[in-house]
Amino acid sequence: MAEQVYDNQLMGRAVSTASLETRLDMNKKFQSTDFDSWLMARLNPKAGEDILDVGCGTGAQSIPFLKNVGPEGSVSALDIAADSVAELIRKSGNSPNLSAAVSDMGKLADVIDRQFAVKQYDLAQSSYALYYSAERMAVLDTMRKHLKPNGRLAVFTPNAPHGMVEFVRQFADIPGGVDECMEFGPNVLEPYFRKHFWDVTVHFFHNVVRIPTVADFVSFYRSTTYYNASVEEQLGAVVENKITENGFFEYEKNGYLIIGQSQF
Repeated sequence: MAEQVYDNQLMGRAVSTASLETRLDMNKKFQSTDFDSWLMARLNPKAGEDILDVGCGTGAQSIPFLKNVGPEGSVSALDIAADSVAELIRKSGNSPNLSAAVSDMGKLADVIDRQFAVKQYDLAQSSYALYYSAERMAVLDTMRKHLKPNGRLAVFTPNAPHGMVEFVRQFADIPGGVDECMEFGPNVLEPYFRKHFWDVTVHFFHNVVRIPTVADFVSFYRSTTYYNASVEEQLGAVVENKITENGFFEYEKNGYLIIGQSQF
């Protein structure tokens, strides 16, 4: 699989706090299945555990982790966007159980060594983030090597088919990095996990998103990494017709979660 390449504009939307919050908000409002609950049920964070969250964003996973691990556990979180990390800290109420760092995930090993008090983890996870890094394999190695005995490594990534991407593809080119992230789970993660872990579990996530207004669609589309201003009006017209016919614009959204448990 070729290395993903994101230009500065697309990468900016990928890590932008405003774009991230828009995507999270739209998904929560209009999804048929609650992703956060689905993910937490499978990651199963427990009281007293130490958790590493790579590409934490504004805390979609870190905040539930803090609630689950309780006062005896900890969350160490990293993200490249300083405003996202600041928002995470705010949401946590400046929790003493949270250590949050602003850094490219490619420097994860150095951050753990120099900034995080906790160095070994019961769970190291990354959701909707790892595939953005050009150093993704080194990041995986670092996460794995900092697991406690019987620790878990978990990564969630988009998975094909993605209805919104396919809809937009009818009108505009999709950046190569977007398509590659849809293959990241089975093509990159699964061989790695099966090489390094004795216990590997794969979960497939399926969701249906129903957007009720053109304004909501446009807001969401502008926040994506495959936004193309030249087709926005054309897409909006098609979406408006769908909403007139059905009461909503619907697409499927799939994901891939892989969890490996260390063998010592």
